[in-house]
Order: sequence, then C-alpha cells, then structure tokens
Amino acid sequence: MIIKPFWARLAMAVLVPMALVTLTVIPIFISHLEERTDATHRSAEAMLNSEYDLLLSGMNESFNQVLSTAEYPLLRRFLSRQAVSQEPRWDRASQHDWEQLDTLFSTLLTHFGRYTRMAVVDTAGREWVATSELPLQPRPPVVAYDTTDTFHKAMTLHSRDLYVSPPRLGASGEQASPVTTVIDIATPIVDERGERLGVLMFTLDWSRLTASLPHARGNQGQALLVDAQGQWLLPGGDADDMRFGQLLSTRWPAAWAAMVTRNQGSMTLSDHLLAFRSHDLRTQHYRSEAGMIISDSGTQPWHLGILMPRPSFWGVLLENPVQLLAIVLVYLLSMAFGVFWVFSHYRLRELRQQALMFSREARQYAGEVQDLYEHAPCGYHSLDSEGRVIRINRTELEWLGYRADEVIGKRHYRDFVTPESREAFDAAFQKVLGEGQEGGTECELLCRDGTRLPVAIQGKAHVTEEGFQYSRTMVFDLSERKAMEARLEQQALTDPLTGLGNRRALEDQAAMEIARAERSGAPLSLVAIDLDHFKDINDTYGHDVGDWVLQAFAELTQEVLRDGDVLCRIGGEEFTVLLPNTSKDQALQVAERLRRAIAATPAKIGQVTKEDTVLAYTASLGVTMVSAGETTLKPAIKRADQKLYAAKKAGRNRVHWEEV
Repeated sequence: MIIKPFWARLAMAVLVPMALVTLTVIPIFISHLEERTDATHRSAEAMLNSEYDLLLSGMNESFNQVLSTAEYPLLRRFLSRQAVSQEPRWDRASQHDWEQLDTLFSTLLTHFGRYTRMAVVDTAGREWVATSELPLQPRPPVVAYDTTDTFHKAMTLHSRDLYVSPPRLGASGEQASPVTTVIDIATPIVDERGERLGVLMFTLDWSRLTASLPHARGNQGQALLVDAQGQWLLPGGDADDMRFGQLLSTRWPAAWAAMVTRNQGSMTLSDHLLAFRSHDLRTQHYRSEAGMIISDSGTQPWHLGILMPRPSFWGVLLENPVQLLAIVLVYLLSMAFGVFWVFSHYRLRELRQQALMFSREARQYAGEVQDLYEHAPCGYHSLDSEGRVIRINRTELEWLGYRADEVIGKRHYRDFVTPESREAFDAAFQKVLGEGQEGGTECELLCRDGTRLPVAIQGKAHVTEEGFQYSRTMVFDLSERKAMEARLEQQALTDPLTGLGNRRALEDQAAMEIARAERSGAPLSLVAIDLDHFKDINDTYGHDVGDWVLQAFAELTQEVLRDGDVLCRIGGEEFTVLLPNTSKDQALQVAERLRRAIAATPAKIGQVTKEDTVLAYTASLGVTMVSAGETTLKPAIKRADQKLYAAKKAGRNRVHWEEV
C-alpha cells in the first residue's frame, strides 16, 4: 500500500517540473526564434542594398567611361578623316591617330579590367578601331557592322545617350576564347556641330562585374538576378543549379511571383526569407551622366533578390550545442528537483540553481536589448532638463560624426541643430518639459563634416515622483524623403515630352514677372504659338512623329529666343512665350524672327521613321502686351489667342498683333 503512493508521488515529481520547464522555455525560445527571423530579414535587406548599390555603381561607372571616351577629340578627328573618303584611308596622319587610339583603348582595357572588347564603327558600319583581351593584328581589317542590331540602335540615339544590351553569352576576344557573359554598351560619336561620326562600342565582362558583389565572396545569402521575363542573369549559377538564361519560375516560382508584381519588398518562403527590389536602366539612371538609356524590349526592369535560410526550430536549437546542452540540463535539473523533493530537503537548493540560471538568461537578454538600442535604424538620445546630452546611441553618433565621449555630458543637443531650425527645436523641447511632456518637430542637424541632415524628432519626458528626470527621444533620417519631395516638385512644373515648363510653371513665372514689371514700369509682352496643321501630321505620320516635331520645335525655339524669355507648353501643340522688358515693336520682331526660323527649319524625323527624311511645318503667332493692373496672364492669353486664330484664318504662318 505504501509503494503505490510513493511511485505516484515520484512520477508527479518528475512530470510536473518537466511541464513547468516546457511552459517556461517555449515562449522564450519562440521569442528568440522571432528575433532570429527578424535579424535574418534585416541581414537579407542589408545584403540586398549592398548588392544593389554596388551593381549600380559598377554599371554607372561603365556608362560614364563610355560617354567620356566617346568625347575624346582624337576619336572625333580620326572618324572625321575617314568620313570624307568612301574607302578606308591609311595615310600617315590616319595611321598615327589609329595607333594613338589603339594605345588608348589598350590602356583602358588593361587599367579597368572589366571590358573584353572596345570598338569604333563609322556611320557606314565599318569598324576602324578594335581592342580586346586577346592580341589583334597590327591593323584591324575594316569589318562591316551595318547589319548588327547594336549598331542601328546606337545610331538612332542623341549625344550622351546609351544603348545597353541584356547580358548574353559571348567570348572575351575575337579569336577562340572561353565563353563568358557580357553586356554591350554603345553610344553615338558626335562632332562639335552635332553630326554623327560613328558609334563607340564597349563589351563589359558581366561575370567579372558580378564577381565583385558581396554574394560572390562566400556570404550565407543567395543572390537572385533576373530580367523582366524571369531569365537568370548571373553567370555560373548562384542559386543551387540555376544556369544563365534559365527561368527563375522553374526553381523559385513563389519568389518570381512576388518579384514580378512589386518593385520591392520581402516575403517568407517555405524554408527561405526573400528580400527583393527592381531596377530599370531606362528610367533609373540618374546617378550616371547618361541623357537617356535604351535596351531591348521586354528585358527591363531587372529584379534583384537575396535569399536567406529561414531560421527553424530545430535549426536554431541544434546550431548551438551549448544551448542544446543547457536546455537538456534544465530538464534534468527539473527532474532531479522533483526527485529530491520526494526524497528530502534538496528542494530549496534546486530552486536556487534554477533561479540562478534564469538570472543569467535575463542578463543575456538585457545585453541584446542594449545592442538593439545602440544599432537601431533610427537615432535615440536622452537629455536632462537643461538640454544636455546624457545618453545617445551609435546610430545618431555616426550621423553626426562624433564619438560618445565628445558628446555625452559635454554638449547641449541644440548645438547640433542648425540656426534656421533651432527655434522649432526649442519649442518642441519646452513641450517635453511642460505639462504635455512630449513634443516633436522637423529640423536640420549640423554634422561634423559640415553637411546638413534633415531629421524628424519625437521626444517624451521620463517623469517619476521626484519630477522630470530626462527626455527620451527618437530621431528619424528624412534625407530620402526630402530628396523625393524636391524631385516631385520639379516634375510637377515640367512638361515630360519637351522638357519645357508647363502651365503651372508659366503661372508661377508670370506672377514674378508681372510684379517686377509693376515695380519697374518695364513693358511685358506675351506671344501665343500654335503649330499649323498639326492634326494632319499626327494623322499622316503617327503620334511618334508628332511628338518628335514638338520636341524639335521646343529645341529650335529655345535657340531663337533671348536669355530671360520664358517658353512653356500649355497643351497639345499650343505654346506661350513670356517676354519680360519687351515693347510692342520688340515683341513683334521676336515673334517674326521665330516664325521665319520655324518655317526655314524642317524637323528631322529620320530617328523615328528610320528614313533620312525631314518634315516642314509652320506656326501661327498672336502677340499682345500685358496691361498694367492685370494680376494674371489670363486676359493677355485670351487676347493673344484671338489674334492667333485670326492669323490662322488669314492663311497661317504669320504673326498678328492684338492691341490692349
């Protein structure tokens, strides 16, 4: 009768402590697993940003090298000599220039190491200079390029525009060589008069460029790089068995489905974490010096992603033998505690050991919280009642460029605030000290190197029974947001087709000019312009040609107008010119000069139609004065439009004046 209760108590003494330990460890482990997952997300995003920035840096550096090489006077002089001859010329001057160009290209090829081939082709498609990683002949033969797609696309571009091919399989030279992945970069060579002399082609060793990215240096994450069709662009296969040109959807269908529907983001796959973003070379090349970049249809944008192994329960548990041993030890101690409780007085000693273990874990987690504070993505600091810095994390110190011992306890935070925004900061800090006990504002910080950092500050007071102790403040970097706001404001004032100011820009400029004219008494004139028979141009040649005519008109008009004259596109083929400090006679002279220039300068539409053709067009103009006392341009625009329509009724291609 005594044995059964004994074994029952012994079983309870073992099972109950094990259950308690499990209920205690599982929430802690789940929290640790979530932290590891968040850390893996951050690691993937950090690696993605590093891959993205280095890839853009490498590409933009190559773009700028091609553009700068295309403007060498030696290159223009050589092609100019060949352009005057129908057959290849190799007189002494041409031979000397060719040798200098060959030496220059060989130096560039050796110095930068990222190119496999450099070639110069004239407008007839003949190759005159070619340099590759393999030795060439003493003087290369004249090779026809007029049938290549790269040559034709480059010939349609303007100066400082680029054609960039998608990555493809190719060789590193003209002779037999190992197959690698390359990208062709081409730009037209234009002389001082704007005439095309030929095309400069650089072949970029794509495998060498991608080999310098972080994923190629043994990192845990796997890089994904595909084009708009999902074709794999990394040479050699970075993710498992992926090969160049293979579709990502065959290996990672869930990853491709996410990357093709969004520009950037992150997601959790079955056993991986994915961070991704896209980049379109045709529209997102603002970091380079290129005017416009075109590429093959359907290959842009590129999608770049980073795959990181997803932390799992057993993976986290088994990766640290000490941790696994500690968990096993906890269970063993709990069972021992039960046994000792059953047998005798060891219960108290086991409880103390368990408390000590939890204390060590608490200190460990406290250290992790401290590390999170110091390396948070935003700034943190604390100020005393006088505004002196008593605590600040490493993130904000790196922004400011100071060490902790130079700031904590020695500097007032307002010393880092620019004089222009110091008043707003002081008002927000007074709110933290006041009854509200919290306040926030946007201001600028003065960094050690002299730069200014726009930030948003949100502070809250820490108050005890003894009163105010210190403020706890978060600081957020607003640099990217401010830059985006500036770009959006500029875009809102610009016509995207012609690059001229739009109606809103005209209204803003008119307000200033009307106020200036009222103060000085100087005359202010207005010209309304409408292209004649523009609908017929669109109907006959298509809207692409119509757009090209509008761009040619805008470029020509800006050349004819004087400095200070304001040309804006207010809709369709309608334009308005604001002429500050211009009398009636001067305004009529400007309008007539502009009318004659338009009639005498047909638009070259060969870039659109791929035929060497021009299209003549004319314009009708209405001219008027902005009267004293008029606060907007609406009355003047109405008068000018009336005379513009009168000019059209009178036969078009003429200037009419409207008296005020």
